Amino acid sequence: MNWHDWKKRLGLEGHARQAHFVAPSVALELQPGFVAGARLNAAKRHVERAAVRQLEIGALAPSPSRSNLNSEAAVKEAIGGVAVSVGNGSDRLGLLIPDLAVRVALLIFESLPSNRREEEALVRWRMKEFLPFAPEEARVSYQILARQPNGTEVLGMAIRGSVLAEYEAALDGINGGPALVLPATGALLPLLPEDSAPQLLLHASPGSLTAVLVAANRVRFWRTRELEGEPERAGEELTREAARALATCQDQFGLQVQRLWFCARPPAAGALAPQLARALGRELLPLSGAAASAASLPEGEREAFEHFGVPFAGLVANWNENR
Repeated sequence: MNWHDWKKRLGLEGHARQAHFVAPSVALELQPGFVAGARLNAAKRHVERAAVRQLEIGALAPSPSRSNLNSEAAVKEAIGGVAVSVGNGSDRLGLLIPDLAVRVALLIFESLPSNRREEEALVRWRMKEFLPFAPEEARVSYQILARQPNGTEVLGMAIRGSVLAEYEAALDGINGGPALVLPATGALLPLLPEDSAPQLLLHASPGSLTAVLVAANRVRFWRTRELEGEPERAGEELTREAARALATCQDQFGLQVQRLWFCARPPAAGALAPQLARALGRELLPLSGAAASAASLPEGEREAFEHFGVPFAGLVANWNENR
């Protein structure tokens, strides 16, 4: 699946802004437990440098409605270490944040206004039912997925302005701030193959599981659920959520998932794959791309990237040649 048609970015100028989805030259990901970073090479389509720093437990606690950074100093220290390792320079910066901090919704409209500002206002108004905060506090971005006779499908994303400001402040002016902000799962989607058959992505990250259904090369369903404890200790809860997502694909959309993809970080969570496959009675496919993207990395950085860097591989896969 390719995001080259993504037209809006989160977090710029306080509202949705027209822009092509372009992979940044430097990317950082902030998650409970770790900060990861990578330098991406535009010409060679691979990762040149990668680094990971651990975060103390509780330093970052993602939420859509309250403060996320319980220890700004610890988060800044980890970001600084990663930025020095990958070489932040002055290039375009991308920021990947926890899925739990962002609200994502699939919206259907009978029609959309031809005026762009009216269109954005209508999307924002519809997003309010998914927000645990006042809609005027939201930074909203969206993409039109399909225009059909029975309606227009839109994928909307929203983050509370104060929450986004926390993450931006933690960057401490690195590269002038982020040019692109996405929930981490958004960066994984380009790794899904172009296929009209239904595919389900399960992304287990610290404290959450995100399930995304893609069919006919467009998102049909997106749900993020908070998990109690770390993924490697939440096998039963993760399995229940994965089973619910599979059931939703069939019961709500009448779609039989043909391929079931699984991505888990930190690495210890990957041990859940066999348990999850047995419980679901389905083969779990690992997302590809990380190994190829890491081929040119220094030996000491390759393992860290293979364990944590799959979203960066997705950004590389989605690189827009028309930068």
